[in-house]
Amino acid sequence: MHYDIIIVGGAMTGASLALALSSQTQGKIKIAVLEKQVPQQHQQSGFDARCIALSAGSCQRFNQILLANKQSLWQLLAPLCEPITHIHVSDRGHSGLAEFSAQEFHLTQLGAVIELNQAGVVLTQAMQDYDNIDYFAPVSIAHIERNADQVKIKLKDHRTLSTNLLVGADGTQSKVASAVGISQEIVREYQQTAIISNILVQQPHQNRAFERFTAEGPIALLPMQDNLMSLVWCVKNADEIMSLDDQQFLTRLQQRFGWRLGKLLECGKRFAYPLNLYKANQHIEERVALVGNACQTLHPVAGQGFNLGIRDVMSLANVVAQAYLQQQDWGEYQVLQKYAQQRQPDQSHIMGLTDGLLSIFANNVLPLQIGRNLGLMAFSQSSLLRQYFAKATLGWC
Repeated sequence: MHYDIIIVGGAMTGASLALALSSQTQGKIKIAVLEKQVPQQHQQSGFDARCIALSAGSCQRFNQILLANKQSLWQLLAPLCEPITHIHVSDRGHSGLAEFSAQEFHLTQLGAVIELNQAGVVLTQAMQDYDNIDYFAPVSIAHIERNADQVKIKLKDHRTLSTNLLVGADGTQSKVASAVGISQEIVREYQQTAIISNILVQQPHQNRAFERFTAEGPIALLPMQDNLMSLVWCVKNADEIMSLDDQQFLTRLQQRFGWRLGKLLECGKRFAYPLNLYKANQHIEERVALVGNACQTLHPVAGQGFNLGIRDVMSLANVVAQAYLQQQDWGEYQVLQKYAQQRQPDQSHIMGLTDGLLSIFANNVLPLQIGRNLGLMAFSQSSLLRQYFAKATLGWC
């Protein structure tokens, strides 16, 4: 079975790439998407739903992906999203704070929050509507073999697939990357763990998102439907906090976050993930390209990881579409090099930005405490500073 492109990883990044490629080539190239999980397996709904934050730029990019039914991908996702119209940034124990509003940037929203399982249903259905996309799930890869002309993938069910271009959208510790000798290095160990949960709050969230820096790490609360908030709480001692019962957990979180949303009433199921900064030493090889977390895995501060990955997706789709129109072999290194060169400045900038934020706000040296407090106050007053920061975090790169 031969495909023009095979994408390993069928979650949001890989599925979005398949749809973007089909959109830009009018469904003329044959694509296979390989996903190791059964669709919707391990995914929760309702109070325990896992969520992801989309920047305004990502929403605009989804609007550029036209589907087989002539609607844009964003038209299908938007009704499932809760808009973010305000962002509140504060530093625990200090008076400095900054607020952003969609209005000041002439936007209807700064971003949006969507449940992963709902997004997955939309993406899977959209791929099924394309005759040129074959979606394999669940499927396990036994071996990847590459030569100058093609890549062969042997599956554990004894099928063999071949392709002109293999894309790794399979996240941190990518199997595609390791198969072709691309190393994924730990740039920094943050010695933090992200605790993920959903929180029911007393006061209406009014579509506000919160980023609060504490001595242990940042706390993010993002607005969801039904007055829930999606929590990402970065801590140093995760085992102790995960062992608390729900009421103890909420009390501890309330102490760290404060009362801007009133009393924190209930919490959903908790998940914990260790946090490190990973970076692939290169993003392409002959007939291989990486996107999303396979290229770089960021700390969740400022919610940049997935949004950076979507810019990888759109850039690679553009490069392949141009090669298709010019009848070039899009798996050749010199063609893929255009993708790597396009993405390098944005990737380096966002990695530096998120890593720098953590360095500044995680340091309790008194001069830095004073400096960042004054910095937040200056930030709240300076339109130029706010525009500079917004350009990166809203995905206007």
